Amino acid sequence: MRRNRFISRARHSADADTLSKLARRLSESSSRIEDRLWERRLAELLYDRLARAADADIDSALDELAKINPRAYDDLADLAESCAESSTIELDGKPHDALLLAIPLLAWSRYKLPTSSLSSSAADAVGAQLSGHLAARGTRLAIADYLYSIDQLPESFGEVYDVAQKLIAAAAQGKRFKVDPKSLREPVAMLADTRYLLAAIVAPQGQALYHWQETGVDPDAKIGALAAFREQVAGSLQPLMTGCRFRVLSPNAFHAALRQADRDLREFSLEAAVSYLKLAYDLSPGSLQGTIAAFEDKRVEEIRVGIGKIGDDDLVVEGVVWPLLGDEEDKAVEDIEAALRSAGVTRVVSHAHRFPMEYCDDCGAPMFPNPAGHAVHTEHPDESDVQPSAPLH
Repeated sequence: MRRNRFISRARHSADADTLSKLARRLSESSSRIEDRLWERRLAELLYDRLARAADADIDSALDELAKINPRAYDDLADLAESCAESSTIELDGKPHDALLLAIPLLAWSRYKLPTSSLSSSAADAVGAQLSGHLAARGTRLAIADYLYSIDQLPESFGEVYDVAQKLIAAAAQGKRFKVDPKSLREPVAMLADTRYLLAAIVAPQGQALYHWQETGVDPDAKIGALAAFREQVAGSLQPLMTGCRFRVLSPNAFHAALRQADRDLREFSLEAAVSYLKLAYDLSPGSLQGTIAAFEDKRVEEIRVGIGKIGDDDLVVEGVVWPLLGDEEDKAVEDIEAALRSAGVTRVVSHAHRFPMEYCDDCGAPMFPNPAGHAVHTEHPDESDVQPSAPLH
């Protein structure tokens, strides 16, 4: 046993080193011909590692490249995401391209946001909208019959690959993918959060996945198709989302959909916070003030927004965390100010100094800035019996 584990570790280390080397060569490529060669060799090794449940090698290579070669890191990360969420399978003796899709929903509610199985009619309705508005002729589809929270989605490359393979197999057989809710983690309760539907699409290799990619179809047909899809899916999910205000986003490849949802959730959470304070405490947007500050741990990790009543510079009634997705600190402050004003909050304070990443010692909730320049815990505005249901992102 010791000998096998030792050999296994050496092999894993060698594979991680090879991944790192190939990614560096790809980052140095100066032509599309060379790009394709390195990408093909990288993809072969990535698929091998994923199929063997050895994605620790991928993480190890990424950790190394993050320190020494950011460009190679980006190339390897992009290709690892692609390999985890897509594959080539053989159907009827012919190769087919297959892709894992995610359909995000932004939602908020005073009550618990749903994470539950879809009824047969709801799952069939969403599948029909995918087929009718998005999929090209000759494609096959499968949808998972569950509405996931972000906490319940696969996280590692290996977990994404495993879920993708199961959904792709269901699509190849023309079946719905049944999810066992007991196998999923319990989601963290949030006032505003994302929910996801997962699906897979399979097409003959080299042919279109989406109908706007087909020969003779105007590529701009994508705009109307996605708008119709979002509207129809929202109607199909309305019974499941009772008591919620929600917005359906466009479907996309798994990782791209998650990144877009993360971006859109930030402004949505600000809108939800302002609406919630009106609903729970009868605080009109015009009576509120927003306070913006950057919070750092070695570097700025996020912008936090404290929202309270005008005239009380110590109180923060609600708070929103605005994660920074890349080098966007200055732009984020401008975007937050614009979002607050769009929601009707006219008084906005922005602190120039940075705050440490503080959390409540008792409950672990993040601390938020007030106009007086301190990071404080959120508090109820009065002795009202109405209680905030959960923090916001």
